[in-house]
Amino acid sequence: MSDAEALEWALKAARAAADQGTPTDRHVAGRLARAGTAAIEALQACEAQATWFRPAAGDPDPQMVARHDVRAAAQAVLAQLELIGIAWPAWDAATRGEMLGEVEESTRLLVDQAEHFSRSAI
Repeated sequence: MSDAEALEWALKAARAAADQGTPTDRHVAGRLARAGTAAIEALQACEAQATWFRPAAGDPDPQMVARHDVRAAAQAVLAQLELIGIAWPAWDAATRGEMLGEVEESTRLLVDQAEHFSRSAI
């Protein structure tokens, strides 16, 4: 399973958990959908990017560093979505809002890292 597929799976589970909440909690589905979709699209773009750049002997590989940064950001989003999928019913409104904010921030970081990776891969 690719990282993007894992994110898709976790997003579905998180949305299902949020949908089981009270009607006032269901407004979060849009926030989850936007954050998750942006994360998945950014990661898919990186996974599809060719990696043909070869640095000079002894030089660090900027693509390898950038790919690592993208994967680290994707893992943060994945962990947060999985946590939402597991713990959503037990959280109060403040905790839910805080977690959604963290997912959105992690998604922004992933998108930024993916854009950096795409630039370094050219």
